[in-house]
Amino acid sequence: MKVIRILFFLYINTLLGQSQQIELKIDSVTYLDSIPTERKFTINYHIENLTNKEVSLFGYPNNLTPYTRESMAKTVTYKIYQEEEIIECKGIFNSKLRKEFYKNFEAAKTQKEKDSLLHLFLKKEMNFDYQSMITKDEKELLENEKKLVLNSIVSLKPMEKILYTKTLYWDKKRYYKIEDNEYYINEDKPHFIELSINLAKDNYNYNLNAEELKKITGKLNFIQGTFTSNKMEINFN
Repeated sequence: MKVIRILFFLYINTLLGQSQQIELKIDSVTYLDSIPTERKFTINYHIENLTNKEVSLFGYPNNLTPYTRESMAKTVTYKIYQEEEIIECKGIFNSKLRKEFYKNFEAAKTQKEKDSLLHLFLKKEMNFDYQSMITKDEKELLENEKKLVLNSIVSLKPMEKILYTKTLYWDKKRYYKIEDNEYYINEDKPHFIELSINLAKDNYNYNLNAEELKKITGKLNFIQGTFTSNKMEINFN
C-alpha cells in the first residue's frame, strides 16, 4: 500500500510539472539608501519557458505594477506581505518615472505645463496617448489599439529565459492612508514581495474581433493562466 501511495504522488507531481509551461521567478531584491529619506529597491526577476516548444503570451512582463483586488493588469503585479498578511502596497512605492513626474508636476507654474507633463506621463507609463484620443476618429483609435495588442505579444523559444530589472523607490514613511484605510509598515516584522502575472488572451477581445484573435492565436502557441513567483524578503527595517 505504501509503495502504491508513493507511485501515485509521483504520478500527480509529474502531471503538475507538465502543466507548468512557464516560470515567473524573483532572482534577487537589493536596496540602497542613496539619501537618508529614500530607499531604492532593485527587483530582478525572469520569465522562463519550461517547455521544448516556443510559447507566446499577451502582456507586458517588463512592467511592474502594484496588485489591487480590482486589478486586471496585463503587467507583472507585486504583492507585499507583512509576515503572512498581504498589505495594501499601491501607496508604498514610486517608480523612477512616477518620482520624476510628481517632482516636476509640483514645480510646474502653469496649468498648461501640468497638462503637458500629465499627458507625457500617461503616454510613457500606460501607453495612453491623450492627444490621439482627442484628435483621431474612432476608426483610427481602434487601429491604434490593435497595434498595441500586437506589440504586446511576447514569444519565448524552447527553454528561453528573459530577464527583467525594475527599480522602486520607498520614501521610508511607515504610516500611509489609502482612501479610508490606514496602514503601517512595522519595522519589527519581516516583509516579503511576490510577483504574479495574469495571462489571458480573452482580455483583448474588446480590441480584436473573433476572427482576428483566432488568426493570431492559431499561428502561435499562446499560454493562459495566472502565474505566481516565489516570495523573497524585502527590507523595510
